[in-house]
Amino acid sequence: MSDATSGPPAPSAPRRCDLHLHTRYSSWRHARVLRARDSYSEPVDVFDRAKAAGMDYVAITDHDSIEGALGLLEARPDRASEIIVGEEVETRFPDTGQPLHVNVYGLDESAHREVQILRGNVRELVSYLRRRGLLFVLNHPFWSYRFQKRPRAYVEEILELFDHIEVANSTMPSGHGEAAEAMLRYALALGLRKTAVGGSDAHVLDHVGSSYTCAPGDTASEWLASVARGDCRPVGSVIGFPRLLSHVYRAVGRYYAGMATPEGRAGMDAVNYLAAAVLLPAATVLGVPAVLACLNEIKQRSVLAVTRRSLERLIGAGAQAPLEALD
Repeated sequence: MSDATSGPPAPSAPRRCDLHLHTRYSSWRHARVLRARDSYSEPVDVFDRAKAAGMDYVAITDHDSIEGALGLLEARPDRASEIIVGEEVETRFPDTGQPLHVNVYGLDESAHREVQILRGNVRELVSYLRRRGLLFVLNHPFWSYRFQKRPRAYVEEILELFDHIEVANSTMPSGHGEAAEAMLRYALALGLRKTAVGGSDAHVLDHVGSSYTCAPGDTASEWLASVARGDCRPVGSVIGFPRLLSHVYRAVGRYYAGMATPEGRAGMDAVNYLAAAVLLPAATVLGVPAVLACLNEIKQRSVLAVTRRSLERLIGAGAQAPLEALD
């Protein structure tokens, strides 16, 4: 006899995943002559730190690389069900050259190779990702925005291309979340449904898991499917500029400490050593990293404030949906 009180199974409890994590396989894009890295964290250490921070799943998203994620799968095959292979792809608008960072999840090596071929044009990249059914997220949407277009034109182009926006990012200035949320409210005013997600963008172990995404899913694939359909919410906190600056100098220290090891010197030639020698007094005596970081912080805060106010004015005025958004 069946239990008359039984019903459909209860939905699974929300699971956590930090959707934006870096390891030593993320190279530093600036001053490539230095052969420096954007992170010096080992993939296994990132995984362990994420689990200690309460993450159910761990997504490794190195710059234009899946080596860190694949290396983690090889090192921890028994935890493969908790690991999401991702990468942070640097792509560009073909008309302005403005770079964008897009996290892609659930890739294999074939998809990674195709993504690298197409990343020069964001429209071609997004078209491919949609065809493959891969989840992708626009990271820190105003990171590279310097008014290459008017705020409304830029935001509407973003909303045309992306359904998922990173709202919670621990390394961004405090105004980032407010500007991203204003963009989502503007999308609603246009009749568009967009999804907010969160990831720490951790380059050091300290703040792994400080921002993350909650969604139901008893497996990594089920969890990604929940995020893809918008059944998720971001959670996050900002680490603040002083801690961010300390991370910059820790990376500089790790770079020079690595020179004492064969791995740290791998691939270095005379030009690379000369560049490293020039950087040392600039970093330690002249404080060049601190100056550059301060200028970037000021610039980003200004852009975020102006953009947020522009969007709020449009929302308050009753924004009308552009034709292309309603097609």
